[in-house]
Amino acid sequence: MRYSILGTVRAVRGEAELMVGPPKRLALLSLLLLRAPGPLTLSEAVDVLWEEDPPASAVNVVHRHIGALRRALEPGLSSRTDAAHLVRAADGYRLLVDASTSDLLCFRDLRSQARRALREGDPAGAARCLVEALRLWRGPVVAAGTPVAAHPAFVAVGHEFVAAVKEATDVVLASAPEWAEEVLTVLRVAVDCHPFDEALHSRIIGALAATGRQAEALRHFEAVRTVLSEELGVEPGPALRAARQRLLRHAGGADTPGADTRGDDTPGGGVRAAAPHGRPLTAPREQAVPCAQLPADSAVFTGRETELAQLDELLGPVGGSCPPGTAAVVCGMAGIGKTTLALHFAHRHSDRFPDGRIHLDLQGHHPSRDPLDTAQAMRAVLDALGTAHDRHTSTSALTALYRATLAGRRLLLVLDDARDCAHIRPLLPTTPGSLTIITSRRRLEGLAVTHNARIIPVHPMSRSESLRLLDRRLGTHRTRSEPDAAHRIAGLCAGHPLALTLAATRAQTNPHFPLTALAAHLEAHAGTLAAYTGPDPHTDLRQALDRTHRRLSAGAAALFRLLSLHPAPVITVATAASLAATDPGTTHQRLTELADHHLLSETALGHYTLHPLLRAHATELAHTHDTPAERSSAHTRIWQHYLYTVEAAVALLAPGHGRTDLPPPLPGVCPQRFSGRAEAAAWTAAERPALLALVRDAGRSPRDESLRKQLADALAVSLPPADR
Repeated sequence: MRYSILGTVRAVRGEAELMVGPPKRLALLSLLLLRAPGPLTLSEAVDVLWEEDPPASAVNVVHRHIGALRRALEPGLSSRTDAAHLVRAADGYRLLVDASTSDLLCFRDLRSQARRALREGDPAGAARCLVEALRLWRGPVVAAGTPVAAHPAFVAVGHEFVAAVKEATDVVLASAPEWAEEVLTVLRVAVDCHPFDEALHSRIIGALAATGRQAEALRHFEAVRTVLSEELGVEPGPALRAARQRLLRHAGGADTPGADTRGDDTPGGGVRAAAPHGRPLTAPREQAVPCAQLPADSAVFTGRETELAQLDELLGPVGGSCPPGTAAVVCGMAGIGKTTLALHFAHRHSDRFPDGRIHLDLQGHHPSRDPLDTAQAMRAVLDALGTAHDRHTSTSALTALYRATLAGRRLLLVLDDARDCAHIRPLLPTTPGSLTIITSRRRLEGLAVTHNARIIPVHPMSRSESLRLLDRRLGTHRTRSEPDAAHRIAGLCAGHPLALTLAATRAQTNPHFPLTALAAHLEAHAGTLAAYTGPDPHTDLRQALDRTHRRLSAGAAALFRLLSLHPAPVITVATAASLAATDPGTTHQRLTELADHHLLSETALGHYTLHPLLRAHATELAHTHDTPAERSSAHTRIWQHYLYTVEAAVALLAPGHGRTDLPPPLPGVCPQRFSGRAEAAAWTAAERPALLALVRDAGRSPRDESLRKQLADALAVSLPPADR
């Protein structure tokens, strides 16, 4: 077990993140981590969790949450007396962690090691420990957005971070300047949370000077002086003024208006700068160091030859530059392998981009974080390229700096999980040489219009690709020994890489299970997503699809759920209109929205199909969000739509056939009309799968029996004998 509190609270067993539970339970885990290795008393837990006016049942609620935490941490625990992680203390509970399992305790231990190293005359060792401690800090100490994040107990840990930043800066600038850039980045994070801390600002000035950016250091001083004057009505204090004096003195200027503050604009390469303790340091001129921030390539990547060939076309000849603003949108449904494909391509051609390869997760559909805004994304890219920037600069100035930094470079940007076109447009390079690969659950066709981006849809894998993926995941010794089971698994996963990977992982973790048993398990859960769920929100297929569903408009979401009631794989705009009881124009707009989010595929103009796993998801959502009466009415409307339309076709195809006395249609049913026999025959042939499925529907309700008989009679006239 490993626990994190320096950022979003997490508990991880092995490589799997545990689903701890609701916010109060997460807050309780946060308190246990905060007090570890000491105990958390019941009274403190109640005081922090409820702040004021706790209910009479508060202590019992804490006990219940403790029990749930124990079960999450130790699923096989038979008795709480045998607990190895969460145990009773004198007046509360204790989480058994140490510096190897808690990032907060590790952070504190590294600070203690740094102090010991300083006492023993080893400042370089102290710098190393402090930098390592700061790397553990991923953000403010929080409890998953619960109100306790603002409690003094949590705020105090934030003060530990600021103190560590100051300690690290002093030691690094005095004894280990190779880490100056890293502490400068952390200084800026700290000052974002404490904008009026002059000690932080004075250290930023010293760090900028130590990295050869005197002019920027002076601009930072002036910006802070303006903020202090306008916000607090005060002038900079002694620490800030002293930092400026040292800067001017060691840059060769004077503390007078018009002093030369160009810093490293003079020939010669190096400049002299002052550390906070006054010892001059020699810092090299800033150099463009290629950054390589791509996550690892997939060791089991297979297939996708068509998509890779489309991406290859964007590169142009070896040695040449990409055209201006070259971009590709790799799009598809959740879990279809967009990021895996983009990263595989990026690694395969990394040598074509000598100025850097950057991966940026835009978090468009992240399970627990908000999407990055434009400014956050730009700053992340600038940080990756080592370009200094002021956290308080305006959006227009930041955009100008971003474009200037990217200009003239040969970069590969992988912008992962984009929410929409507006999320991406400001981030696209505008000069030749760079290539941007965007992944998104949406088609982002607007980028093709405004930026000539290539749209590359990622479809489900073919059967042969699915089998190759199983071979690589499980080894051919297993798949070839049970070929029929491997084919069944591939078919049940319907070419969906995440589903295939989850199924293969289950087989990997249970190597003694035959593949026939896994195939039978998948068949037993066919029509649901139960076989593809788990505790990790990043790999839980149901949760991933839920996040897409939540992005839809209310009308499109309702239509998606109702599509699960349609009896055949393909549905037309007219049929969907009757199903949802909406006019064709509105229905087409909603179908287009679903296709844009890759919840539907448009196989022909006006004809849409639903992937089997998406149909299963729609079925689950319908039973969760829609009442039985709503589903029953939609079911009847689809029957009536086909019945009335078949009657209209029969009137043209068999004029002598007597007309059926039909019940009045429900509101919203819009049967089709035909201009002649050819159109009626074409419709009957195209809709044959749906018509036969309706007649053979074993799950129909009793009130549909008369409709079924009438439809069967009409089909007897309109369909060929072999199909009746």
